[in-house]
Amino acid sequence: MFKKVLVANRGEVALRIYSTLQKLGVSAVGIHTYQDREALHVRRITENYLLTESPQSGYLDSEQIISIALKSNCQAIHPGYGFLSESATFARQCRRAGLIFIGPPEEAMAAMGEKISARGYALQAGVPIVPGTGGLQMSNEELLDACKDFEFPLLVKPSAGGGGKGLHVVQNLDELREVMPIARREANSSFGDDTLLVEKYLPRARHIEFQIVADNFGEVIHLGERECSLQRRHQKIVEEAPAPHFSDANRRIMGSAAVELAKAIGYKNIGTIEFLVDADSPEIFYFMEMNTRLQVEHRVTEMITGLDLVEVQLRIAAGSALQDFLPPTKFEGHAIEARIYAEDAFNGFLPTGGLVGKFTASSFAHTTTDSAITDDVFVSSSFDPMLAKVAAWAHDRTTAIERLRETLAHTVCLGITTNIDFLIQLLNMSEIQESHYDTKFIETLNLDPPQPSRAVLAAYANLVSPHFEQGSWRTDGWRLNGAPSATLAAYVNGQRFEVSLQDTSILDCDIYRNDSNFWIHHPSFGTWEIANTSDSGKSLAALSGDIVSPMPGVVVALRVEVGDQVMVGDPLLVIEAMKMEYVVRASRQGRVAVFHVQLGSSVQVGKLLVEVVEDV
Repeated sequence: MFKKVLVANRGEVALRIYSTLQKLGVSAVGIHTYQDREALHVRRITENYLLTESPQSGYLDSEQIISIALKSNCQAIHPGYGFLSESATFARQCRRAGLIFIGPPEEAMAAMGEKISARGYALQAGVPIVPGTGGLQMSNEELLDACKDFEFPLLVKPSAGGGGKGLHVVQNLDELREVMPIARREANSSFGDDTLLVEKYLPRARHIEFQIVADNFGEVIHLGERECSLQRRHQKIVEEAPAPHFSDANRRIMGSAAVELAKAIGYKNIGTIEFLVDADSPEIFYFMEMNTRLQVEHRVTEMITGLDLVEVQLRIAAGSALQDFLPPTKFEGHAIEARIYAEDAFNGFLPTGGLVGKFTASSFAHTTTDSAITDDVFVSSSFDPMLAKVAAWAHDRTTAIERLRETLAHTVCLGITTNIDFLIQLLNMSEIQESHYDTKFIETLNLDPPQPSRAVLAAYANLVSPHFEQGSWRTDGWRLNGAPSATLAAYVNGQRFEVSLQDTSILDCDIYRNDSNFWIHHPSFGTWEIANTSDSGKSLAALSGDIVSPMPGVVVALRVEVGDQVMVGDPLLVIEAMKMEYVVRASRQGRVAVFHVQLGSSVQVGKLLVEVVEDV
């Protein structure tokens, strides 16, 4: 086993790897950018080095990372997931520097890391692939021409990378023409490669993936499958193992295909081979891609096998054969995991972010929470919006879902908007409990933001009622809504609610005051941000006549110029946040009068972007 390993990642990923290194008695070296200098992974991994300013972006600076590893006497580098974890170039640089890259060989990464070449290897191995086209040298016009005879809808995606970034479903050639520049920018921003692949889009599909483990001596096995069909923007939010309603015959056939493909490319270490399965005819399946790294959702496989997959990675990289350390695989029970994101799930899953005022991870038997979030940490739009992942295990699926739901209900994250309450609603749905869904299920939902209960409003009133004494307002404290009144106004999502001060009650809840707003969390009622003035309660809907930013981010493209005539729905500009692009469209017909931002401008939620006026 190694004596010292550098963890080339940040946040939750770095902490996850560090926990296994600690367990095995292996010394760890961490890295961080100036922005992350107070981050939890910097505090936990005591030997931690600052990445200095460089032309490359922090955690992608391979030369500096390798230099730190050599200077600190590391034998190996673990890349985690994301960043450099699927970079064949980085793996090659490690080898040339005399360092062991804890992952697959560079040749296998190159073969599978680019989706177009991966399709070719899958065909050679006899694994069916989704019909499609694309390539390094193909321009937008050549792609358009190649797709003229395809049956829509089609899926546009980066040839490099994964994680659901840069994926777009298009219904016709006009949409394809509009999407391609956006998809290329997202691909280049996330993976440094703007090559695109266009494939047939399956309207009713399940996303099933197999966990592959391969040693350096030709032994390749799989550790079962994971169901990953619950997605938004083609990115997973709930994963479970084993896949429900999945026959032993399907498991045997698809598992064998995954193993044969891994053998065909000389794969070593762990990886995941992902398939699209016809939801109506599960015997029909297609190879989609291979992730040549540890997956976010590896916890659910660990829970049903009892293995530590990071330890498996380390032992394989150190030269151990599977037969020397891996017991016969036994699958027991059911595990399910949900990802907590900084996003507004009731507003198109748009990224949020900001200052976390209070964070508490719940702790129940047979559950685990992986996170690097703490009180007073700032969540920026520079990284993926995932804040934490919560997993639960039980002997049966129904109990596992109940445990996950209960754990989420007791997870407190105040100060920023998250998807926790949405996840709880999702897990309560009969379609989820009975496992009747596909990859488009979440897209079909049209859930309105829930209304605050009387108990929540009363709790808010109780929080501020000390400022109201014997029929009059105290003049030395915080005054609510101006004139004295026996009724308290609370604003939630821009809607006004009234609560009688006599209606107050004690509710045992977590609270956090953010500026002039209160955040309230209770396991039975969810998380609520309540504003106390009409200004704070002004919603984006009230600004619908203006074109404002729906999320924090950076302006990456201007699609029109001052003086242009636009129709309702025409694209005006593009904002990027957390590696996702959002097209801001005209909400009225008229002439573009003035831009209040320029290319590269940083914007916050509600920022006035552009004015469109009606000519008279």
